[in-house]
Amino acid sequence: MHKESKKILIINAGSSSIKWSLFDDKFSVEANGICEKIKLPEGIVTLKFNGKVYEDKLKLSDFFAATKKMVEQWKEHNVIKNFDEISHVAYRIVNGGPKLRETVEVTDKTIKYLQEAIDLAPVHNPGALEAIEAFESLFSKAKHTLHFDTSFHATLPKLAYTYPLNAKLCEELNLRKYGFHGLNYQYVTQRMQEILGKKSVNLVILHIGNGASLCAVQNSKSIETSMGFTPLTGIMMGTRTGDFDPSLIPYIMKHKNLTIDEVMDIVNKKSGLYGVSKLTSDFRELNIKISEDNEDAKFAFELYCTKISEYLINYLNKIEGKIDALVFTAGVGENQENLRTKVIEKIKLINLKIDEEKNQNAPRGKETLISSKDSLIPIYIIPANEELLIAKEANKFK
Repeated sequence: MHKESKKILIINAGSSSIKWSLFDDKFSVEANGICEKIKLPEGIVTLKFNGKVYEDKLKLSDFFAATKKMVEQWKEHNVIKNFDEISHVAYRIVNGGPKLRETVEVTDKTIKYLQEAIDLAPVHNPGALEAIEAFESLFSKAKHTLHFDTSFHATLPKLAYTYPLNAKLCEELNLRKYGFHGLNYQYVTQRMQEILGKKSVNLVILHIGNGASLCAVQNSKSIETSMGFTPLTGIMMGTRTGDFDPSLIPYIMKHKNLTIDEVMDIVNKKSGLYGVSKLTSDFRELNIKISEDNEDAKFAFELYCTKISEYLINYLNKIEGKIDALVFTAGVGENQENLRTKVIEKIKLINLKIDEEKNQNAPRGKETLISSKDSLIPIYIIPANEELLIAKEANKFK
């Protein structure tokens, strides 16, 4: 009798959504999809399988209802025949806090630690906890694991993760730099080891998406990263400010009669490219406005690239020894050739050069070397693939 291959389910839960991918035992994606608008009047459950897209609209009262409908959709379209085909369920977690710093199995103890860290990721962690409970009830025989966006940065030295705040306060409240996008940084680091044929690599990785950060990698370990205690700090992003003077928060509250929550909503959701351009956080729309000579769009692009380049030159200086490569990754970094050109042009201290023919013609979704031969450091595009990394990590748990 033919034995069914086991499948690995990757779950990325937000406050009202569940993104998922289903891998086979050879780490190829068999299907993926999303449940959206959970707990809202009309939810959407989308499945992509065998080149087709299926969509159902219905009320999803909670994460369990969404999970149940998702699995019903799988059975209807023969994605799985029975629950036992799922051998592993792996959850992407934004921040596990100080007690969860590496991939772990789901247990009562690890769930308790994750609950204690809700304040560190108040948008994502509650949804993740609800999703875990729902999927555990449906896939009781599977191995369930937690994979953290902060884990790769557990190697940050004390000089990198310490804030110059009152030390006693920092100790009491675990105030420190955690860093994010770690799953993709780990994936990119491993791919660069394979591409360059080296056991360890020195890199500066630019993860530029709607959320964006940089990471300095020494001997394949994170030694510095731009996001901090939360994903708000660092470079300017799609809707987040990045670094700014925190004294602006009480100033805005006082002069605009706003609450702290209202100001934090502005700095997280209404700033960055969106706020500076007064138009959009979408680079495709921004590029159209730039081509129309819109001054706000041009300035927002210039400021965005400047903030990235300032962190880039800083991180290049942090790495001891030869730097093996600079890497652009994530949606904007992979797909916006004008951004790559502008960021590299702004580096004056060392000779970095992009081959514009390679840069302009870089195929979407492909690993590409885009630097010219006389560039002091090679420059690559490596597409983000956190889910593949998670699937391989989960498979180690038997």
